[in-house]
Amino acid sequence: MNKTALISGGTSGIGRATAKQLLQDGFNVVVFSRDRSKVKKLQLELAEHFLYDRFLVLTGDIVREPSIKIVIAKTLKTFGKINVLFNNAGYGYFTEADKVDIKKFQAMLATNLIGQAILTKHVVPLMKKQKSGSIINLVSISGKRALNNGEFYSATKFGLMGYSEGIRDELKSFGIKVSTVCPGMVKTNFFEEEELNTRIKQLKMGKRPKLLDAEDVARVVGLIANQSAKSDIQDIVIMPAA
Repeated sequence: MNKTALISGGTSGIGRATAKQLLQDGFNVVVFSRDRSKVKKLQLELAEHFLYDRFLVLTGDIVREPSIKIVIAKTLKTFGKINVLFNNAGYGYFTEADKVDIKKFQAMLATNLIGQAILTKHVVPLMKKQKSGSIINLVSISGKRALNNGEFYSATKFGLMGYSEGIRDELKSFGIKVSTVCPGMVKTNFFEEEELNTRIKQLKMGKRPKLLDAEDVARVVGLIANQSAKSDIQDIVIMPAA
């Protein structure tokens, strides 16, 4: 296959599962995160199952453009191209409208939306030159509907959905496909225990809900990354079966 995938925030959760999925599918994979301890841990983990010359695990910060440039330069030096970009980095901050810490909201906006735009900005010229490529943006079901206490997180994800729709239309003439993946709640470290209990009460579930596994989402990303030239998967919603 000899295709290369770049994954942001890929050292844990959905990113980690997707890195393994795409390596199994035959891709070369580059993952980056700003957490150095997780970078080292994933390097050792992948080395147990895959050849060293098929993956890179790098330290990089999605909100710092100089850091992104270094990640892309190292990717190109090692693999020469980027065929798939998986914009996975993101986190949640949940609070009430009149109790929001604006600095925390701005930081989440920087990671969940602006950081994705920075990374995409530097990958798109490479894909235009290749006249092909796949950009996969991890949104959320919160990018389609908002719940109380989740309005600030949803604002970042609604923004990412709009950004994705816009660049899809903009880049299609260059042979670049743009897809969004919108999962429901996933069993990762994303939700703090307090927030998960709040969600249970809000949705009147009465008990802990079934959650998706990170591997469920990774398989969907793999499906998109492996789609044929004749298909254009634009938006997928994946919810826990309950």
